[in-house]
Amino acid sequence: MKKVGYGIGAFFAAILLIIIIAFVLAGSIITPSFLVKQIESSLNVRAHVESVNINLLNVLSGIEIEGIILAPRDEVANKGTPLEERKSKPKGAIQLGKVDVKISFLALLTKTVKVNKLVLKQPEIALTMNEDGGNNLTSLFKTPKIVDGEKNPALSPEALAEKKAAEEEEAKEKASAPPSGPFSIKDVPIAIKMGLVGIQEGNIQVNMRKTGQQILVQKLDLEITDIDIDGSDLDSHNSLDVNFDADVTIIGRNKKEAAKFLLETGGKVTPFVVKTGLVNPKVIYEVTMKEDSFLSGFAAFDAIAGELPAMNQAGLKLDKLKEKAELKKDVSFKVEYSNGKVTFLDEPTFPTKNYDLQITKGSYIITTTNYHEMRMGMLYDEDESKKSLASVDEKIKQATKGQGDAKALRNKIVGNLVKDERLFIPFRTYGDIRNPNVELGVGLGTLTDLIGGAVKEVIKGKAGDALKKIPGAGDALKGLGF
Repeated sequence: MKKVGYGIGAFFAAILLIIIIAFVLAGSIITPSFLVKQIESSLNVRAHVESVNINLLNVLSGIEIEGIILAPRDEVANKGTPLEERKSKPKGAIQLGKVDVKISFLALLTKTVKVNKLVLKQPEIALTMNEDGGNNLTSLFKTPKIVDGEKNPALSPEALAEKKAAEEEEAKEKASAPPSGPFSIKDVPIAIKMGLVGIQEGNIQVNMRKTGQQILVQKLDLEITDIDIDGSDLDSHNSLDVNFDADVTIIGRNKKEAAKFLLETGGKVTPFVVKTGLVNPKVIYEVTMKEDSFLSGFAAFDAIAGELPAMNQAGLKLDKLKEKAELKKDVSFKVEYSNGKVTFLDEPTFPTKNYDLQITKGSYIITTTNYHEMRMGMLYDEDESKKSLASVDEKIKQATKGQGDAKALRNKIVGNLVKDERLFIPFRTYGDIRNPNVELGVGLGTLTDLIGGAVKEVIKGKAGDALKKIPGAGDALKGLGF
């Protein structure tokens, strides 16, 4: 994935470099055919560019490149067939509706890089993750073996030997030079001002061959705005705004939607540490999960349902956990992002028709490894809770042969599992979020013993003795107070 990220970054950097060259050359040389030739000479792809529009007459010079397609390399690209002679467009793994850039060259006179706009519009990316960890995009960013119908001179023995010698020389220079230390924005001699950098109306499709899952990121808007950075004056110029909106859908191996998250996030970011100029490792975002987001078949809930045979025996059924849970209203919360780790900074509650899910502050997921540790509480559907508690009463009546007050006995046995007439189940989930470990916040495995064996002693007023006979049960139930 890192190689793909570097490759995509290198591609967009190359596009930006070409754009700057275009301005210098007054735009007359830069045509779709020219861009296709440059791309196919450096990347292992077949490329297509629909049109190029350059405007050098305004104070803010601008360029628009429309209809960019990157597809697996074929004979057309190997032969270097001119764009205007090609009969059809390729079907690409990466497509861009438009690259829109506006740059102020006058600002360079004041040692300021001012990019008013750098936007990738309507990008379409189809990524397939193979079982061995590879993917279908890596090969696109390799050096092509054939260019213009001949072996690529960049891959000749002489060229490779020259490249290796240059790399070795660079390595020697780095080894002999004093440690340079980490990157600091204070070492950059120019200020940076950008109005808008980002992606608009993007769609990304990720196919996971190992699991059979498909992840769709649709209506993707990633915008970085009001970028104001000056390494010589970070007290006053050290800010940018980030907004990320997307609809994320997870489709299971059975081709059914397992979850959909309608997300809106935003935050004002201080990108560098004022004192050192180093990259700020922590960013805080305000996240809103929109109404109609839903979850179905969450692995942790499946695990809970599978680990509660005692609750089923007691009549506490959790069938609703396996149903689709749709968010009834927008929920906003704050998270902190640091080196791939997302941590909840508050305790949001997500209300659904089936249950309310509460997430405890400090819960986290590491996006780079899928490792997570989350403490949560689930407040079960009110009507279903009443049915389940009535079933418990019936179980008690059967166990006690109708002796005593069933409701009073139920309250003594499972009273700490009830909150506002609803079942409340605390749990902890950790490990790989795709196959999580789950620990319940109460010794539910002892409930059968309490109902079946200890209930007779409860009737005699010996509840304390009954609990003591079950290791950990007393502490577990007492620890469930909220």
